[in-house]
Amino acid sequence: MELRDRHVVIVGGTKGIGAATARLAAARGARVTITGRSPSSLDAALQRLPSGVVGEPLDFTEPSSVAAFAARIVAPDHLVLCASSAVAWGPFAQLAEDALQRAFEAKFWGYWRVVQALAANLPETGSITLVTGAAARAALPGTAGLAAVNGALEAAAKVLAVELAPRRVNTVSPGLTATEAYAWMDEAARDGMFADAAAKLPARRIGQPEDVARVILLAASNPFMTGTTLDVDGGAHLAR
Repeated sequence: MELRDRHVVIVGGTKGIGAATARLAAARGARVTITGRSPSSLDAALQRLPSGVVGEPLDFTEPSSVAAFAARIVAPDHLVLCASSAVAWGPFAQLAEDALQRAFEAKFWGYWRVVQALAANLPETGSITLVTGAAARAALPGTAGLAAVNGALEAAAKVLAVELAPRRVNTVSPGLTATEAYAWMDEAARDGMFADAAAKLPARRIGQPEDVARVILLAASNPFMTGTTLDVDGGAHLAR
């Protein structure tokens, strides 16, 4: 009931974890606005989401797009950021600097711009939830770039929780989750990767978007939670 009639803005809500969060927030009575980079992606997402969900174009790699979005959007009660498009995979020794720069631009700086543009518009009872990733603290080989981007967000969020108080700022850190991000893979290869990963996790399964969505809305709606990182990774962050 904490979300009924509250305005939840989900940056990156057209698919995967963002779409699952939009669907669950709407089911809990929230007014939901999702963003997407193109009208076509928004239209396709809105056809799959509950009626009443609203779409707004936003390319957070472009400062002018962020400024225009901030001017249009009705003040949200809860801001959720779970969009990213460029990922810097690979061993540190071979990781190209420009690939890491693109990853920072596509996530860290995008999140930063949106929060800076909208934070002052949130009510004092509002919240900001940043979706990061398990690589930030799991120390997995080949994920130094992911750790850098997501670790920077998690570190910044703790400071924002103090600077923007009493507005609450939290991060949600998902592990391997079955989303459209892996649609490019051959189905058999994808299923094999998921099965291998699940066997190594204490939970013995990988995540589903709905698993993460429930925790995002917990962070958004719990009035006594701020400056916290919530792991939703099947135990990937545990030393073993």
